[in-house]
Amino acid sequence: MNTITIAISDERLLKLQQLAAQMNVSIEELVLMSIESSIAQREVSSPNTAQDILKENAEISTEVVDKFYALATEWQSEVAGMSSTAQMSLHPAYQEIISMGTKIVPLLLSELKKNPLYWLAALSAITGENPVKPEQKGRVKQMASAWIEWGRNQGYSIEENV
Repeated sequence: MNTITIAISDERLLKLQQLAAQMNVSIEELVLMSIESSIAQREVSSPNTAQDILKENAEISTEVVDKFYALATEWQSEVAGMSSTAQMSLHPAYQEIISMGTKIVPLLLSELKKNPLYWLAALSAITGENPVKPEQKGRVKQMASAWIEWGRNQGYSIEENV
């Protein structure tokens, strides 16, 4: 195992501590989750325009939907009982979901209604966005609502039952 030393300001450390506490993870897990998300985000090509987003949203193939749900089922069964959402998001199936890119954003937004906590990190990793307001942090349903509103504002069609 390797060690990385990071120098950050007291203000940033406080923010990290607060976020880690809200997510019920250690600072180390939070940093690792962020690193993994950054790596996955760089590996995913994102659309350049709103028209690209709308085009991808309209063209979710059956194969993509099937792959997403197969990976999601595998992931959920293998992380069942795990208490760390940071550790859960590092699972290979979850990382593969992230690597599927923006074409699955509508699926993730729809899934937020069933499992709001599970897909927040994936959405952030894929889109590079964070529509959650500071006062919503730690309130999973409000965080999910912020993402759903973001999705609608971006032109995504969010199905009630996918």
